[in-house]
Amino acid sequence: MSLRTPSRTALASVLVVATLGAASDHAAGAGDADCGFGTFGSGRWPASCWRPYGPDSPFNRVPPDPTPVPNSQAIVDRVLAMGPIADMVVAPDTASDWFHPVYYSAPTDPLFSIRCTGQVGQCEVEGMTVRIPDAARPAGGGDAHLAVVDQSSGWEYDFDRVQDKPAGGGTLTVSWGGRTRIDGDGLGSDATAAHFGLLAGIIRAQEMAAGQINHALFMMVGCTAHAYLYPADGFAYDCADQTDAPAVGQYFWLQMTDTEIDALDVPDWKKTILRALSRYGAFVGDTGGNEAFTFQFESGSTYTSFGVEDPMAAFAREQTAGVTERDGGYEFDLGSGVDWRNRLRVLDPPAPS
Repeated sequence: MSLRTPSRTALASVLVVATLGAASDHAAGAGDADCGFGTFGSGRWPASCWRPYGPDSPFNRVPPDPTPVPNSQAIVDRVLAMGPIADMVVAPDTASDWFHPVYYSAPTDPLFSIRCTGQVGQCEVEGMTVRIPDAARPAGGGDAHLAVVDQSSGWEYDFDRVQDKPAGGGTLTVSWGGRTRIDGDGLGSDATAAHFGLLAGIIRAQEMAAGQINHALFMMVGCTAHAYLYPADGFAYDCADQTDAPAVGQYFWLQMTDTEIDALDVPDWKKTILRALSRYGAFVGDTGGNEAFTFQFESGSTYTSFGVEDPMAAFAREQTAGVTERDGGYEFDLGSGVDWRNRLRVLDPPAPS
């Protein structure tokens, strides 16, 4: 739910098993160039060894000195008072899907010219051309996000509120859009409030199956201060009361060791998320309504667009705790079993690379 600013299966189960299995086998190789980038596409989705952006991206760096800021507890308390910690909902192709679908283009894909309907002159990708798989579609929620990675040029194109994508190519009509280098810092795009790339911080099914997430997380909160901090570059939905409200880009971190996380009476899938939060942290990238906070899965439309079952749905069905099936989708209970008030911290922004 971005506030724009002018500053700038089913697939055969063997495929699901093969994709997720490859992720598990290569979990130690996060960010490696040999994880298949350049060959990604339908049926050849990235394994867990791959992560977007370069090693100097704030999403790929471990904080060297995770010392909380002086008002850390006040900000955490304010966030937790905004509402419940929201479940992470797997519901591709429905109005409940506010996540980010990601597509990888090939030279044979249809060519689209980008038309932005937001503030005239402020959309950096206006008039650019980009190849997008014909089957690709935006997420079903109101933000209607869509990201496409051009593996030949190394550019990630990000779109907000996709309004029209004609079959076979033509004019792609969006409200806003931007782009960022897939081998860069993942910043400076324009499809989220923070101007992060749409791949930044999203959790993929391959990572969940591998039990390892090698990057910081994209965090949504109920509302924010009218301020932003690096690595963000834009405003979101302002809190009516600005007292101790988090800024866009605010850097959160879980002060727990792996041993402490392993000792929690929570499902393994939640421990995977907690370990990422305790190692890399999370950045506020947007606002989401009457909630304290939540994180972002990759949109299942990434897969269902091609007639393939969302592997996160397949992963959800395998879970014996913490996941509820509802209305054809799945809800991952993020909030329970963690002492968020006494363990969640706010750190100083990382230094720009």
